[in-house]
Amino acid sequence: TLTDAEREEALALLKRADLLDQVARDVDALGFVGEETTKRLLYLVAISRKLPDPLSAIVLSQSGAGKSGLTEAIERLTPPEDVVLLTRLTPQSLYYTEPGFLDRKLVIVEERYGSVEADYSIRVLQSRGKLIAAAPVKDPQTGNMRTKVFTVEARAAFIEATTAGSVNHENATRCFELTMDESPEQTRRIHERQRLMRTERGLALRAEADAITRRHWNAQRLLEPLPVVIPFADKLSFPSSWMRTRRDHARFLNLIEVSAFLHQHQRERRGGLSSRSGDAIVASVEDYEVAYALAASVLAETLSDVRKLLREAYERIRELSLKGDGTVSRREIREALALPDSTVRRWLSDLVELEYLAVSEAGSQGAGRLTRYRLVERPRPDVQLGLLSPEEVRAALA
Repeated sequence: TLTDAEREEALALLKRADLLDQVARDVDALGFVGEETTKRLLYLVAISRKLPDPLSAIVLSQSGAGKSGLTEAIERLTPPEDVVLLTRLTPQSLYYTEPGFLDRKLVIVEERYGSVEADYSIRVLQSRGKLIAAAPVKDPQTGNMRTKVFTVEARAAFIEATTAGSVNHENATRCFELTMDESPEQTRRIHERQRLMRTERGLALRAEADAITRRHWNAQRLLEPLPVVIPFADKLSFPSSWMRTRRDHARFLNLIEVSAFLHQHQRERRGGLSSRSGDAIVASVEDYEVAYALAASVLAETLSDVRKLLREAYERIRELSLKGDGTVSRREIREALALPDSTVRRWLSDLVELEYLAVSEAGSQGAGRLTRYRLVERPRPDVQLGLLSPEEVRAALA
């Protein structure tokens, strides 16, 4: 139960014209800087747990890039009764959860390595919102074995993090794949924030964090579970050349709905559109603009065979090779870019497999072997989705 002051404060947040910008500022205040698009998108993924078709996201980056810090910030802004934090899932664990344990929840898996065994059950929940398992159990009356059917119904939003360069295609088609900013500029921003948090101002920010989290908890508790309609949906376009866009298109529309749902205190409501509740939230072009700004580049990225992190790695390797004879060794990359050998190995393996690099020579040198790599071709240009711009949507509705 909220006090009048808490309710007023929460409503003031929900009525802000710059609501998502304020979300980003609040994530900053909790200690996580940068990643402007990613933190907004993850916040909307968390909000989507309240809708019939929740969203999911996988955050990809190297170890130490800040995945855990970002997911922790999103977790802190979500009411604790709506969060399920897991570090490991066994293959059958989700089939035997208590009724309602996962429904309308934000499920955060700390590291994808801990959920690989449960991949199939997670995918089914994301697609169908239901798990059905038949298992043999002993009848306590007769002692005989019989088959019992366990059913778990849950509409849950999932957020996972991984250090893998890519994820299983079956999982990728059900999620937003988000990459972290691994640039030196972002590292400097993180260092500056870490130093700030050790000062007197840092102590004040920690005190403010509790007020920020409670304000977001109360705001999310005030969101009414109403359906959303997109009156201009038939005016929109989406690429159809790739099979996976059948799911990507639905996810993009879901994101428009989530934006409207979050901004429900700023959106029109119409009666008679839903027999269940009587009212429905009407999405606006501003919600399309939010989805367009946050997801257009992310969805285009999923249609490219060379992902952003790997393209950036290719460019760095290319620049290094062109300074010499056009070839480069793993050691040269490791030393020039000051990267761990495991990262360089993964880059080279992926780029060779995708035929953007080729093994130039492999000969003996002392007790080991020297392998050099040469460029084959540059990765193809970024995929363009061809989505209508927000201005074009407004013009179509004029």
